[in-house]
Amino acid sequence: MNETYIRHLQDIVRIPSVSTENDASTDWTTFEKIHDFLREAYPLIHERMERTDIGHASLLYHWKAKDAKRLPVLLMAHQDVVPAGPLDQWTHDPFGADIAEGCLWGRGSNDCKSLLIAECEAVEDLLAEGFEPDFDIYLSFGHNEEVQASEEVEGSVLAAKHLEAAGVKLGCIFDEGGYVKRGADFGETVDTAMVSLGEKAPNDIILYKDGPGGHASKPGRGTVLGDVARAMAAVEAHPMPYRLTPLAKAQLQAMAPLQSGARRAVYADPEGHWDELCALAREDRDLDAILHTTFAVTKASGSPQTNVLPSHAECTMSVRILQGDTVESVIAYLESIIPEGVKVKATFGEDPHRESSAESDEYHLLEKVIRDVYGADTAVVPMVMTGATDSRNYSAVCENIFRFSGRIVTKDWGEAHQIDEKVPVDVIEPAVKFFKTFLKAYQDQ
Repeated sequence: MNETYIRHLQDIVRIPSVSTENDASTDWTTFEKIHDFLREAYPLIHERMERTDIGHASLLYHWKAKDAKRLPVLLMAHQDVVPAGPLDQWTHDPFGADIAEGCLWGRGSNDCKSLLIAECEAVEDLLAEGFEPDFDIYLSFGHNEEVQASEEVEGSVLAAKHLEAAGVKLGCIFDEGGYVKRGADFGETVDTAMVSLGEKAPNDIILYKDGPGGHASKPGRGTVLGDVARAMAAVEAHPMPYRLTPLAKAQLQAMAPLQSGARRAVYADPEGHWDELCALAREDRDLDAILHTTFAVTKASGSPQTNVLPSHAECTMSVRILQGDTVESVIAYLESIIPEGVKVKATFGEDPHRESSAESDEYHLLEKVIRDVYGADTAVVPMVMTGATDSRNYSAVCENIFRFSGRIVTKDWGEAHQIDEKVPVDVIEPAVKFFKTFLKAYQDQ
């Protein structure tokens, strides 16, 4: 175990860098502490790389090659975390970074400060070793990935625009998302590297209806809240149809050898077993999510008082749009299935960005490096990511976006955003070796 890596991870997890929408209520002193910590922990990065402050608290570092012969590589992560939630539910202080039971506990330990530290450790090591890349290297650390920030203040949007304005085109990007799953912990015979090459677009869409309101003793034929409820029921009863994107097909076929029974044949030829695949998806939330745009009703509101008919009722849905659909087409679909009079609007909307290819030279190099670092038998699976990352905002400057952290996931991990978030200390350090190995291999290709 690399004690320096663990100590640095403890130091940054102890900083409660919680972000807020549109930067309105953010405690900026926590991000100043992170910047001070990075300056002290990684002196060579700050001595040899140019740092640009982006937005309110995002950071962009640039290691300029003496003689650049190939496109740059960018390593990215985010500094911010979600709130800890009820403190009395945590086994350990969420910002204590305690090490117990073989794990480092704390908010942001998984998502995604362990990645940020691994990237910094790798680059600091390469600088100390005298590595002289023939390509530029960038580090980009956003400050508001965890919230639906407007483009005017979103760190990743501003950083990408900064690069685009400078005429920078990147060879590849690494960000959070994928990982190496230790097969033995999940009843599988091999370890599996999950590499996200595309992600669904996160959207907030509201169904709403207005009415005159009135006294609850005279409801008549119903309320606008009832109409919105019927719209919610219609959405859940009529999900968007399944379809197979090129990346989803590549994911299934890469996973086929890892399956047992009938599922193996279905994954190997999903189009030839389409009905069977759809039947599996209806019982498997993970499979379901990669085959269509999804709707999750998460919030609803009506009257503020029991004896008052609501004059406005609404529900909010988290909508994850799959490549091939757009905000416009999804709204049109919703309008076609909900009751007359209920309206639809997007309060946060964006179309999906393009997927990266599993046939590029950069992806094939990544496959080789993964097997060199984690073992020749490691299965490499390109995948559709159903969550969202900052990296989607860089699609204008990079065709090869790899959401892969290099970390090894075991049964002992504490999930991102959950109470008792944690990372096992013996399986996060390999990420440092992965990034060093990839950067050296990128030069040698």
